[in-house]
Amino acid sequence: MVKQDTVLLQNWLRTVVMALGFLNQKIGLANHLYQVHENDVVSNEGNASVHARLNVYSSGYMARLLDCMYADYAISKKFMGDELFDSFAKAYLMYHPSTSFTLYDLGKAFPDFLDRTKPQPEEGIDNNHFDIPATLARVERARQVAMRAPGIENDIVNTNQVDIQDMLFGTLNISVPECLQLLELDFPMKRFFEAVYREEEYELPSSQKTYMAISRKNYRLVLEEITETQYLLLNECRKHTNLYDAISALSADHNISSAELLADAFLWMPFFRKCGFIQVIS
Repeated sequence: MVKQDTVLLQNWLRTVVMALGFLNQKIGLANHLYQVHENDVVSNEGNASVHARLNVYSSGYMARLLDCMYADYAISKKFMGDELFDSFAKAYLMYHPSTSFTLYDLGKAFPDFLDRTKPQPEEGIDNNHFDIPATLARVERARQVAMRAPGIENDIVNTNQVDIQDMLFGTLNISVPECLQLLELDFPMKRFFEAVYREEEYELPSSQKTYMAISRKNYRLVLEEITETQYLLLNECRKHTNLYDAISALSADHNISSAELLADAFLWMPFFRKCGFIQVIS
């Protein structure tokens, strides 16, 4: 074993641990980049070979990343099963290595990865169920974001107290919490998601355009399916500080009667506030 520069050794070992490929490929890349050989930097004393010693670090790093994926996508793992989930998660980690200071960002692109790597549809056969894992993972990721982002906490205001005059004259000031996640999905996922989470019997959902809102109110996560108009209105509320302006903008952009929107919004507000989708600012 030859004495080497500490920084060089750190970079060499980091390549062995984090580079793509099998262990032999990683070692070969590290040796090429830093012009050293594994026998020169790793002790060969004792029963364990050089490669066995390096594999402890390389496989241990991957195992830690997999543990993070298990935690972030526990419901998807239940649905897909351990073996299938592992195969997709390992492939994902190979092509999306950790690049952030926080492992929370590690699985961010996993739903899109599942969408890109799903089996190709066969002509004349309904393969819509191949889209379910990516959709389920998308809901699960949104749930994680809602859990961590700032929400509406300690709000004990009576949710029925919304003055129609404030809505009509643009004086009902609102804010949308950072935790609100709005999803446009190809399947109705609420009942299916809850059944998988509780390990209850379920049927695979049929393809249907669905809208979902996920938020947190007083430290409680809320997951609800909403209408398309409610989805559009909540998106518009992010751009405005009062509800009337949001309604007016939605009316103009989508050619919807502002009077009808006002009437509907007045009925929806107690539900929105109860679920933590919108907060009224006094």
